Amino acid sequence: MHVDILMIGKVSEKSYKTLVEQYITRCRARLPIDLVFCRDLADMRRRLPPDEVVALDERGSCMTSREVADWLQKKINAGRNRLTFCLGPANGLDMEVKKAATETIALSRMTLNHQLALLVLSEQLYRGLSILFGEPYHKA
Repeated sequence: MHVDILMIGKVSEKSYKTLVEQYITRCRARLPIDLVFCRDLADMRRRLPPDEVVALDERGSCMTSREVADWLQKKINAGRNRLTFCLGPANGLDMEVKKAATETIALSRMTLNHQLALLVLSEQLYRGLSILFGEPYHKA
């Protein structure tokens, strides 16, 4: 399975960029992941694949890290070719992107800026994969 993360804008702060790159690099040892920067929501809509799309929104379903690992395992076992996460701008995702989504997930009930949301997503993907592969990163 290939994972794409579609994000409006870029990661401008160096501290976020460094950490996001570290987590995505670690994930790539187990799962191919591409980070795709979109200019705006219209650009994001053009890039939406016909298969599995996950909208990130604070009103979505919340999961524990263990549940994220189980969720990823189900996606992998289902033989999905691609999984696409959509991370919107400050005003959130528009209805078109939300309608295209097969699921909506919350990284937190709090509103996060897009750079922090990307960092949380990349860390949780890495944590989920480390749980699945029995690596010692997850301590709980």
